[in-house]
Amino acid sequence: METNRDARVIAAVRALGDDRVIAGVRAARDAYAATHGHDIAAIFEDVRAFQETSGREYVRNVERLAQAAAPIAAQVSEAARQMVRSLGPALEALNTWSVAAAPILEEFNRLAATMAETMERFQPALKQFHERKQTHDALDEVGWLPHPSVPYRIVEGCGEDLALLDSRIAEYYRTQWIEIRDEMTSSLAEYHIDDEARATFREALTAHEAGLYRCVCRLLFPEIERMIGAGRRVGSRKMLQKLTDSGDPRNRELRELFDWVMLERLRTHAYAQVEECEQARFERDPVPNRHAAMHGLVAYSTHKHSMNMLILTDYVFRILRPIEDSHT
Repeated sequence: METNRDARVIAAVRALGDDRVIAGVRAARDAYAATHGHDIAAIFEDVRAFQETSGREYVRNVERLAQAAAPIAAQVSEAARQMVRSLGPALEALNTWSVAAAPILEEFNRLAATMAETMERFQPALKQFHERKQTHDALDEVGWLPHPSVPYRIVEGCGEDLALLDSRIAEYYRTQWIEIRDEMTSSLAEYHIDDEARATFREALTAHEAGLYRCVCRLLFPEIERMIGAGRRVGSRKMLQKLTDSGDPRNRELRELFDWVMLERLRTHAYAQVEECEQARFERDPVPNRHAAMHGLVAYSTHKHSMNMLILTDYVFRILRPIEDSHT
């Protein structure tokens, strides 16, 4: 199909006339020959000769290749037929097994997908549990009881430097005191304690905030025993043994689970009897001991002593509910 441009070219050639076109072509050919020393038509003749020669050579090469490949192809085909014949029984058995195993495979895939989905849901909880456990262990190394708000990044950033960790936890408890105090105060309404215990705990918070650290231990230990209701009837170690032996820790939330774990440490230290030969060890431990505090054996007079006592009391008040429920 002629384009507009083709039509214009044809019209122009026709307007010139055949003689003038032929004369123009010859003039161009002569000019090329004068410039390059050979006739342009010879180039096209050479190209046609090359194409014909190369084409014939290509055909001959293909024929030779086909002749050489024919025996090989026959051998490959025969080998394939022999392989199929020898593998026939095995393939048949494999197909039978595959059909029988299909329901099992389907169930396995379903179970695997369910497990993957379940593990994905548990990933955040497992990460939180690991970080909380690491935080508890690290703070125990430097003599601090852990408040639930202590971020894992503080522990993670200290590595093995216990002095650095100790100073950072102290700084955290000071700088975050208002938030910690408010959280402890608001939690009192949820605990199974009476109004007297709530008022006493608020007074202990006020004393700590005012720097009256000696007051805190002597104020709170008797209140813990009063609320448990066994202070005057059984020894203090027996009282804490009763506390830790009651309830089922498997039914607790993550925070409560760590409360339960820490109470065993409190039982073996906070409510241990202080023998004279062990007094120096209790003096070095920043977690207050009830016997040492009430009998004036150790002066619990620092910010660390007071903060630990507040956290200890908050822990005990929080787990009083399972003890109460265990008798219903």
